[in-house]
Amino acid sequence: MARSALITGSTGYIGIRILYNLLHQKTVDRVLCVSRHKDQGEFWSSIESQANKFQVPLNLSEAKAKVEVVSVDLGKTHNLLLPALEQYTQSVSTVHHLACDTAYGVPIEHFEPWINCTKELTQYCMDPKYPKHMYVTGSYGHHLVDNPHVDRKEDFYFINGYFQYKRWLSNYMQEKMDEGLKGTLFEPGYIIGSIDPDQNYIFWRIARMFVALGYAFKYQMSFTPIEMMIDNYMLTLNHPDTSPRVMSPIIPKRLYIHEVIQKLVPDLKIVDYEEFRNIIKQIMPKRLKYFGPNIQLVLETTEINATFHPLYDNTRFKEDIPMDYFLNCTGLTEAVKLGLEDRQKLLNMRSKVAN
Repeated sequence: MARSALITGSTGYIGIRILYNLLHQKTVDRVLCVSRHKDQGEFWSSIESQANKFQVPLNLSEAKAKVEVVSVDLGKTHNLLLPALEQYTQSVSTVHHLACDTAYGVPIEHFEPWINCTKELTQYCMDPKYPKHMYVTGSYGHHLVDNPHVDRKEDFYFINGYFQYKRWLSNYMQEKMDEGLKGTLFEPGYIIGSIDPDQNYIFWRIARMFVALGYAFKYQMSFTPIEMMIDNYMLTLNHPDTSPRVMSPIIPKRLYIHEVIQKLVPDLKIVDYEEFRNIIKQIMPKRLKYFGPNIQLVLETTEINATFHPLYDNTRFKEDIPMDYFLNCTGLTEAVKLGLEDRQKLLNMRSKVAN
């Protein structure tokens, strides 16, 4: 019988890499890709585009020989998922659930389709006759909404449905694992690499804002290099019996973002947080949602608990993220370039007002 792996989100930043690795697994004969595209040509065009964008050396001819497309729009018709998968119940041994809307600043209700998809795939994996291992990607960021502080109204992390969904996902998956679900939940930090989703990343947008203003505060964040994520993922897949059920491949030490940006923009001024918020209010009031009154407190009180696969060698990241690694991220260099252009536009606008 064919041994199949099912994957959702195969065109995403992580998904395209997992797809590439699944295609090279000797234990996998077939890869089933859930896709919203009904037209096969559109699906393969999207795969090729994403592989090129993220520099994944995917051989399209080889992939087509091993991939079967399951056409279901998870965001709109998730109720069709289980009927579509019924014919593969015996052959599928692993499910890789990577698909999720990444919208920021929307309520938790926005993620209801993804909640339902997760529940349905969990049910599929917990088939008593044909159980499957389930691998799911969450986010370490969900810890940011675990400890509410004083003022919720202005704090972006508290009103952000994305992190609330990831918290639900973490709790739900662990509950199901207690009930017998086999698999692993990954909780990475911000995933970065030399090639990444560019300015779609909230982090790069914040970096651009710092550069445009010429001001920043001491902003600490937690990161996961893409190589660390994929290495731990594949080790878990190939050694499932030795894997913790929840893994957080994450740099054990926070990185101060303003120090990285100062390497590229030496005139960046570091001010205290309240002064920075006042500058934002005066110049970019629409961006205030990123910098609510409690963000610093939330970040400082959220502990980092890095958990790696026992066979993973993390010594090169043990002390800190190498500065050179960060400076080689195209998303950061592009954000700095755009930020400097924004700064010039702001100066030109002020000059016109003054005259």
